[in-house]
Parts: sequence; C-alpha cells; structure tokens
Amino acid sequence: MPVGAVREPPLLECSFGSSDDRFVISVNEAVRTILEQISPLPGEEVPILQAGGRVLCEDVRARRSVPPFANSAMDGFAVRWQDVAHAAEFPPVTLKLVEAVAAGYVAKRRVSEGVAIKVMTGTPIPVGADTVVRVEHTESHGEQLLIKAVDGPGSHVRQAGEDIQKGELALEKGKLLAPADIGLLASIGKSRVRIFRRPRVAVISTGDELLDVRDSPRPGKIVNSNGYTLAAAIQEIGAAPVSFGIVRDKRKSLVAALKRAARCDAVMTSGGISVGDYDLVKEALGEAGARIEFWKVAQKPGHPLAFGRLRNKPVFGLPGNPVSSAVSFLLYVRPALLKMMGHRNLFLPVIQATLEHEIKKSRGVKEFIRCRIRTDNGRSFVSSTGAQGAGVLRSLAMAQGLIVASEEQTQLEKGSEVPVILLGRLEALNEELGF
Repeated sequence: MPVGAVREPPLLECSFGSSDDRFVISVNEAVRTILEQISPLPGEEVPILQAGGRVLCEDVRARRSVPPFANSAMDGFAVRWQDVAHAAEFPPVTLKLVEAVAAGYVAKRRVSEGVAIKVMTGTPIPVGADTVVRVEHTESHGEQLLIKAVDGPGSHVRQAGEDIQKGELALEKGKLLAPADIGLLASIGKSRVRIFRRPRVAVISTGDELLDVRDSPRPGKIVNSNGYTLAAAIQEIGAAPVSFGIVRDKRKSLVAALKRAARCDAVMTSGGISVGDYDLVKEALGEAGARIEFWKVAQKPGHPLAFGRLRNKPVFGLPGNPVSSAVSFLLYVRPALLKMMGHRNLFLPVIQATLEHEIKKSRGVKEFIRCRIRTDNGRSFVSSTGAQGAGVLRSLAMAQGLIVASEEQTQLEKGSEVPVILLGRLEALNEELGF
C-alpha cells in the first residue's frame, strides 16, 4: 500500500458529536499517520525453535566455523592428489587401503605416498590427504584399491569454514527467520536468540446486540463474529490476541474496559465508532484519556475508523460491520502490528489483473471490492464475489483478493487492468499449476 505525501495529520478533539466530514482523510494519509507513530517493541530472548517466523532483534555472529573441520563431501577414499593425478581406466592407479573411517570418527592413520583411507560423507579428512575419490571411480580387492578416474585436485573436500567463518556475521538484525535460519543458528552454536517481542493486542467487541458463539440464539441478537475474525487475523501474523469479550453499550463499561485494555501493547475495538445514539466508543476513548489522530477515512467499506494513542499505546476503533472491520484490519492494523514485531515488509502483495465485468462505484472514496482470481496462460483475471454489503462476511470468506478502485473513479470497465491486493488464498494459482 503506497504511503501518501507527508504532511501534518489532522488532530481531532475527543468530543465527537457530529457527522462533519471535514475531518475525513484519505487511505494513504491514514496509513502514513498510523505507521509514523508505531515503533518496534523491545526484544526478548527465546530458544531458537520458538524464533521461526519472527524477526531478529540483534546481529548474530558465528561462535564457530562451519564446518569446524575439513570433511568428505561424499563416500569415497581420501588420497593425495599427486598419487592419483594420472589415474585412468587403463591403466588405473593402485593404492594400499589402510583404514576405513565412519562419519563421527577420526582416522588413526595418516595418508602418505601410495596410501588411501576409506571415508564416509562427513568424515574428517585424514592428515596428509587433500582429495577424495568417489566410490564409483574405484575397485577394491582386499587392501588393494584401484583408482580408475578422478574429478580433480581437492575434489569432494569441504574445507573448514566453507559455510561460515568464526566471527563472521551470520544473520542481520531485522531478518525474518525461516527454517534454514534456525538451522544456521544451531550450526554456529546459538541455542537462544533475541527477537522482537510479539504484541499483545486487546480485542474489545461492543454492542448490546452481541452474543458469544456459545450462547443460545435470542430475538434481536447476533453472534459476535468480529471478535473471532479479528483474533484469528492477529494470530495469523504472529501477534497475540487478548480477548476482552463483549462490552455493552454503556459508557462507564466501555471506559473501564479501555483502561484495562491499555495494559496490552495495542488496543482494538469493533463497533460503536459511528454517529448513532449508541455509538459510544469515541466518547469513551476521550474519557479514558485517548488522543485521537483521525476518525473517518474516505474508503468503502470502513468509512468510520478511529486511530489514536491510549496511555501511549496505539488504539484502533474499527467499524462494527463484519467486512468493514476485517478490511480495516488488513489495511491499517495488520501493517502496524507487523512493524511492532520488527517486520520490514508490512503490506499484502498487489498484482495487476484484468477485470472480467463492469463495476460501478461512488466518487470520492477508495473502494476495496472483494474478488476471486483465476489465471489463464500466465494472465490474472478477477471478478467480484457478488454482493458487496459491509455485512456480507461470506463474500470476504470467498475472496482471494481486493480490487482497489481509486477515489476519482466511478466505473471500472470490463477488460481494464486493475490493482488487486492478494489475500493469500492461492487456489487459482494451484489450479494453474495442476495441484
């Protein structure tokens, strides 16, 4: 997601009582305003098996060379190159086989003129040897070894420090640790490592109409799907959701919940952020001591969206409609949490795709249209998932991407190229590859 031109973000007072759109800012301004106020969390030391998928908070230098000694790269025979340089099928070179050494053991004999020692992959190279001849180039008869071909001087010998030298920088601060990185840490003797801490994210769902999924259905009530959607989205990126459950539409209850939630690293509410009689989150944020940076964003879905600081912790007031809440998380909360965890790549990938049908939209808002993606001969094509109402969560569950329509557009033409934010569901790609 591109960041807009830098300028002072609008600061709003916490007494929101009108629907005045003078304070509406663009998507790009909202992203910039949020990320400018987010810093990585302090580091913590963990065992390396707990560090996968997380970001290094320190430079790591090798405590030892890898490999620590010269060793054989394959099963074969350790020899002196000068003894076998002229080996051929006719005539072969004949050497005396004096010992066989398994991996994990060290040869007791040395390789001298006319002598060979059998070695396995990983066996330390015996003293005196400088080359390994692979088994398939030899023929053994008791202690007599016939060398019929060679691959060159020094062949099949892995030198000490060939992978990494002691004291060399192995992994840089800011590296997102993949499985190979964990193996590298183990190989240099690093059993624990400092990584950026996972943020604990308070999730507050507001509304008298909400029930938990385990509650019995009742007239006028709906299940709190937002709490589960947002908690799952937080978990997906490696942060830790802390559920504060459902808070009813009472200002004192909301203020108390927000103050408790500020013990976490970030606070996120859903619902109660618009201008209805029972939309009390904005006032509660003010009473809890929050400093609000913006309240509305020129986007669809997700127009009402608040961001600010509560006891110096980032606080996000997301809309109550399920799709608005989920899309707002993807656009704003997700990159903020990733930055808190030390990530450098903060945004979902964007591709260009061909639109398969016409789409109409309102001028003045950036619209994010749920879509499916198919590929044909290396080209990507997109089509809407259907009804785009802010409460139609199934259309988001079906989506593989979000078509991005700019503020000035009122219509997207069939056959036009459109930017698409990928949501990570790659069924279309799998089908293209035949999986």
